Amino acid sequence: MAPHFLGALVFDETPYLSSNLETRQVIDGQQRLTTLQLFLFAARISATALDHERSVRLLSKFLENDEDLFDRDGHPDHLYKIWPTNADREEFRTVMTGHGGTGRLAQAVAYFQQEISSWLAEATDPEERLGALVQTMREHLRLVIIDLEKHDDAQVVFETLNSRGTPLEKADLIKNLLFRTAEHAGADVDRLYTTYWFPFDQDEWRTEQRTGRITRSRLDVFLTHWLIMRSRRDFTSSALFKEFERWLAASSASTEDVFAELARYADIYERIDHHPTDGVEGRFLYRMKVMDTSTPMPLLLFLYGLEEGVLSSERRLRAIRAVDSYLMRRTILNLTNRDYNHVFRELVTAAARQPEYADEAVIKTLSSMQGPHRQWPTDAEFRTALEQAPLYSRLYRSRVRILLEALEDALRTDHTEQLVPPVGEQVSAKLTIEHVMPQSWRDNWPVLEDDLQEGAERDELVHTLGNLTLLTGRLNPALGNMAWESKKQLLGEHSLLRLTHGTLLNSPEDSGITDWAAHWDEHRIRVRGSYLASIALRIWLFADGLLSLPVDSASAVN
Repeated sequence: MAPHFLGALVFDETPYLSSNLETRQVIDGQQRLTTLQLFLFAARISATALDHERSVRLLSKFLENDEDLFDRDGHPDHLYKIWPTNADREEFRTVMTGHGGTGRLAQAVAYFQQEISSWLAEATDPEERLGALVQTMREHLRLVIIDLEKHDDAQVVFETLNSRGTPLEKADLIKNLLFRTAEHAGADVDRLYTTYWFPFDQDEWRTEQRTGRITRSRLDVFLTHWLIMRSRRDFTSSALFKEFERWLAASSASTEDVFAELARYADIYERIDHHPTDGVEGRFLYRMKVMDTSTPMPLLLFLYGLEEGVLSSERRLRAIRAVDSYLMRRTILNLTNRDYNHVFRELVTAAARQPEYADEAVIKTLSSMQGPHRQWPTDAEFRTALEQAPLYSRLYRSRVRILLEALEDALRTDHTEQLVPPVGEQVSAKLTIEHVMPQSWRDNWPVLEDDLQEGAERDELVHTLGNLTLLTGRLNPALGNMAWESKKQLLGEHSLLRLTHGTLLNSPEDSGITDWAAHWDEHRIRVRGSYLASIALRIWLFADGLLSLPVDSASAVN
């Protein structure tokens, strides 16, 4: 029978007293060894069920150490041939003592036991088949052991082995580097793990998420944002570990300080990620998600990481309003986001020079950006796009929707019934974009008599801001291409939005049109577009407008 090769394992020597059990730290191969132990344990359960004592004894030699070789009272866990990393220890002990459980290790044992029992039951002589299984496990599995010597660099060996085959997550390489560094410094690695790293090994940090076109673990994404903030360097996601290694080597911080900082900023990242969708911060973070942009995150981590005594919450809000304005203005003008990594790295650098005035640093740095890849659109450019550009046909629908949502929110006052929250992912999923004058307007909207272009201009105008509103997903298709009188009646009966009642069914402020709702035509579209553009300019102020705000009113949105 040909042996089965399980690959190479890397062990590192650990100091021990002559009276204690000799141990090795597993540098590479933890998952294979743990899985193999669980399989052997499941096989022993099956052997016990068959009352096959010799198989039970043989399998036990691979699972447990001789109790004469260690102090059972002082080190009870030395009973096991392997001892997992901190996160799995309690469950491993529970499983190996036969108390089951519901975790992954218990599930693995249950799976192996079911497969082994089914396989044994198929044989005419289950005991003979069990003996063959035990013999195979003892004699036909092959491992290559690399036992490192004192001056070998375990980290280099670990990285080299994991550069082939299926690579580990960058977070796992960083974890290994940090704990190896801490161990060499004589730190209490168990305490460091329990105090700082344990949450990072839980599912919520290991779930995959998409950033751009790349899917990575949430922990890898967080570490990337944090390291950009700390190092002020740009790098690709694939270079995360090497950049962290370079930064750590150049840093004067102790390993415990690094662990503590990671834990602190992870908490900040969690608060940002799960921030309610109301208020200046909530609206901005919601729009960031809809626009699928995460490049501001290093700057946000920096701003939220500053203590209140350094940067007041009012100044932080003003910095956030500047970033929101920068992103939304560029979005409405359909400008590229290609250089955002560099832009926000520069903003972190500028804010770090004057942390107590980080808002002013952010605003002034943004206003100094030049060129189509970086510039902050002026009021004139923003207004022109809002009034004249066919936003619906030019932009992603989700981006037009968040513009309309923000306008709806701004139109509400303290006296407005909050029957439907104006923003939020659940609400936005129910609201759709409606063309007041339909895209297929020729069915019920005749061309104006003096229109020499026979509706060519109208084809562009129907996609502009002045002709768009929000409706529920059920009301929108019901309106279809119907004429204005019928559409006006249904809007009045069913819509509760200020965007509809305050600017469509009733005249906007200072429109100068007395019979506003009698018709819906090109002139009214332009007037409404200009009115909504003025509101947008107040929501997303330019640099001079933000800097003129008193700091204690930076959170106000008109």
